[in-house]
Amino acid sequence: MELLNYFDAMGKAKKQYSRCMESVCRAWALTQNELAVLLFLQNNPRLDRAADIVACRGMAKSHVSLSVASLEDRGFLLRRFEPADRRTSHLELTDQGRAIAGEGQRRQRLFFEELYAGITAEEFELLRSLTEKIMENIENFDKTETNP
Repeated sequence: MELLNYFDAMGKAKKQYSRCMESVCRAWALTQNELAVLLFLQNNPRLDRAADIVACRGMAKSHVSLSVASLEDRGFLLRRFEPADRRTSHLELTDQGRAIAGEGQRRQRLFFEELYAGITAEEFELLRSLTEKIMENIENFDKTETNP
């Protein structure tokens, strides 16, 4: 079986995604990381902690912390601390943060429409299934000898 280089494909897709999101970032003077935080919170309402963003998006903890602080300072999100454990905070988008995230979601939809153009529903389901298997394999890397 000939191996595919997913890194090249994903690298190109990530670069194009960043280009697609540039107009939203420029309009609101946001960094790509700040927009990623807003979109994550909008797209995943049950996952509302900085640790969730780090775990799911693979962003560096320091980048998430800086982005959250900046977004909070600018009034795009609020932090709600748990009364029982003040170390744990939940992030909530403000109305303005939701409006920005809505613009970002529109750009995301355009990006994914173009990315998957010409792919049939059957092909898309196969891609989804294969991607899930690949993601499971990635999760299992720590359990195998390929990770020194």
